[in-house]
Amino acid sequence: MGTAFQKTKSIVLIVLLGFSLNALIYSNVENSDAVATTTKKTSDQANGPRSTNPAPISNTKEFTLIAEEVTLDISPSKKIKAWTYNGSIPGPTLRVTEGDKVIVHFINKLDLPHTIHFHGGHNGTVDGVFEIVAPNKTFTYEFVAAPSGALMYHCHVMPVVEHVRMGLYGAFIVDPKTPLPPAKEYVIVFGDYDTKDIQTSDPESAFYNGYENIYYDNPLPVYVNETARIYMINLSQLPAYGYHVHGTLFKTWVSGILMNEPIYTQTWAISSGDAAIFEMKWPWEGNYVFHQHGIPEDRGAMGYFNVTSPTPNLIDGKDIAITKPVSMINWQENLTRTLQNATAKAMEN
Repeated sequence: MGTAFQKTKSIVLIVLLGFSLNALIYSNVENSDAVATTTKKTSDQANGPRSTNPAPISNTKEFTLIAEEVTLDISPSKKIKAWTYNGSIPGPTLRVTEGDKVIVHFINKLDLPHTIHFHGGHNGTVDGVFEIVAPNKTFTYEFVAAPSGALMYHCHVMPVVEHVRMGLYGAFIVDPKTPLPPAKEYVIVFGDYDTKDIQTSDPESAFYNGYENIYYDNPLPVYVNETARIYMINLSQLPAYGYHVHGTLFKTWVSGILMNEPIYTQTWAISSGDAAIFEMKWPWEGNYVFHQHGIPEDRGAMGYFNVTSPTPNLIDGKDIAITKPVSMINWQENLTRTLQNATAKAMEN
């Protein structure tokens, strides 16, 4: 009887010991999983920002932007006082390649504090919100360009609506490391203005690249079956209106980010502070209107593509995009500057 009891007691102790050992192992596994999850989370958090700043840095692009007051035309009958980057609305298009080191020297020649806020990846010390630049002071922004796509820059000093609508904005294009297929490329920055109330939600003027009906009076040239690529950026203070192109559907990269898969659209609405990239072509000659559907088209936001048949003497990469891209951005900026006919404040005095 005693022997049998001792054997039973031993078995119970072994079973209990087994349960305790399993519980210890299970507890250690749980703790191990928690450590692994925490490590993975920490690793992901650490890797997240790095993914917006690819390495190694392949090149350095350096720019200077000067905030200055000018008087300029936004239509044949409207001359306004504007705050500008480098004397025009919008400011110059800054174009870099993903992974480039970008250095922007900002000089504030205006009477109020201003900044430059870039869309895209960068750390908080160059975000252009808290680094207020006082009149007659300078600040240097330095970051690595990412992601690739249609981005933008603008002043971010309160009241932001006033500072942006007065003209402190521009396009920031980041090309992918692997070049896009050849296309004829345009940058269109949608903006607005009101001569009576700079903070109104119902401005009297809406325009592309700083001038009412600029591309209705000066249509964008494209050849039959040539791809047109539009970097469309909305820095108006209006609600989102649909961008529509006649005679075709078009590929759309949502938010202007090239890592997104494109979709085909007939019209695409872009909210303030957002962008899109469009690609389109036409198999026929003709004039094909583009506009912001609704109120803005009647206030200056309308233009058209003049599509013609190519001729034998065209130069690939200069006149037509066949195997090489054609950038029309300089032509656009020169047209804007000519029409705006800006006069600097210092010259007026």
